[in-house]
Order: sequence, then structure tokens, then C-alpha cells
Amino acid sequence: METPIVKLSEKDLELVYEPSEDSFFLIDALESDLEVLKASKPVMCLEIGSGSGIVITALAMALEKYCKSYYLAIDINIDACKISKKTAVQNSVEIDTVQMDLLSCVNSNCVFDIIVFNPPYVVTTDGEILDDNVLSKAWAGGTNGRKVMERVFPKIPDILSDTGTFYLLVIKENDPEHILRVFRDLHLIGKIVAERKIRGEYLYILRFKKIN
Repeated sequence: METPIVKLSEKDLELVYEPSEDSFFLIDALESDLEVLKASKPVMCLEIGSGSGIVITALAMALEKYCKSYYLAIDINIDACKISKKTAVQNSVEIDTVQMDLLSCVNSNCVFDIIVFNPPYVVTTDGEILDDNVLSKAWAGGTNGRKVMERVFPKIPDILSDTGTFYLLVIKENDPEHILRVFRDLHLIGKIVAERKIRGEYLYILRFKKIN
């Protein structure tokens, strides 16, 4: 997968999470599954919390020659929505962006074949989640770093297609095995498909599919 060009001004960097090791790790994980994703010919693709838009843009760039898919990027930060759109345009792909708090405006009438989520995962106090600083919302995960992502988990089974795939990036402190058990109770089967140690963090990619 080609890494998208992302041009962020100094002002942009005050408003949106700059692509970092976790962003590139998630792209690498999608690249590892790329042949399977191409063959599945996804119709609807979603990124929750798109930030700069680098991940959803990379996915669109990789799949555009193989299938006609719709790409949706959502973020609570209106500036992130604008920057995600700009990143897509800079790389000659089309995505739609919608400002919303996680999946608050998405219901079961919307079903996606690929869902990608690089959540706020850093272990913080719960109070830090409520910080008005838009950049804090991009990384502050509250208790166990799972406070934000756990709001999304129960909704995934309703919006994931029967043959769809959900990719979730977490860190060791989030307790990946606990998350796998949570999804098992939601009738999704998951596994750790990639892991990487970076400066100060141990990252995992979890991949989930519905139990047939």
C-alpha cells in the first residue's frame, strides 16, 4: 500500500493528530490483508476517528483499481473532518467526512464491509477525556485506556456486514485479551494479527469477523 501524501500546516498540527507510528502500523496491517480485501470487493468502508485521514485515504488508494467502494471518515473534530477530506483530495481519491461523536449518528441501516478504528488508547484519568483540547480527545483513553473505545464495541455487530472485517489498534495496557473476550460475547471472533514495539508503547492490531 502506498503511503498517502499528508500536508499539514502548523495550524493543522494544532488541530489534528499528526500521523505517527501507530497510523503507519495500521496501514501496514491493512496491507498484509490487502489481497483478501481486494477479493472481498468491499462496498462500504468506514474509519472511526479519522484524524488526518491518512488511513482511510491509504485504503481508498489501494482498493480503487479493484472495486468501486464508498469511503466514510467520521471524527468528533470538525477540523479533522476537513483535513481528512483535504488529504483524500491531495491523493486523488474520494471520501466523505461527517462530524460526529464516535458512532452516535450511525444506525444499523448503515452496514460496512471494512471498519477501521485507531482509538484514543492512552491510559489517563477519566476527566482527561472531557478536556476541551481537541488533541487530547485524540489520545486520552481514560481508565485502562478503554473508556472511549468501549463505547463503540457494542455497536460494531450491528454495522458490520456478515462478511465484513473490523480492525482495531490497541496497546498492551488496554489488555487485548480482555477485548477479544468482550467481542466473543458480542458474537464476533477476533485475533491479534500484528504487534509492534515502538518507543514507549507496545502496539497490537486486532481483527474481528462475525461468527458464522
